[in-house]
Amino acid sequence: MSELHIKGFMLELLSAAPMWDNELAAAVMQEYGLSGEYWYGTVRLTLTDLYSGGLLDEVETTVTATDDGEERLLFKFALNDFGRDRMRQSGLAVAT
Repeated sequence: MSELHIKGFMLELLSAAPMWDNELAAAVMQEYGLSGEYWYGTVRLTLTDLYSGGLLDEVETTVTATDDGEERLLFKFALNDFGRDRMRQSGLAVAT
């Protein structure tokens, strides 16, 4: 289990490459031993917080079908330069 808080873990994942919100949710839930719609929604809410704070850019959007046939809107996010600066300032990333 990661010693980082969930938001920091998500930023670290996004610092490597853009990711879809469902991929981020799966990675967070696996890393922290979580499951269910509550945690999936929590990850998406955290992404909304990071996006509205200007740390992430939305780079792509798509609609996909879930296992039960429902449609779900997915967003691909990327860490932007401001987000990288904030990570360095908070000690989550080493200055490069």
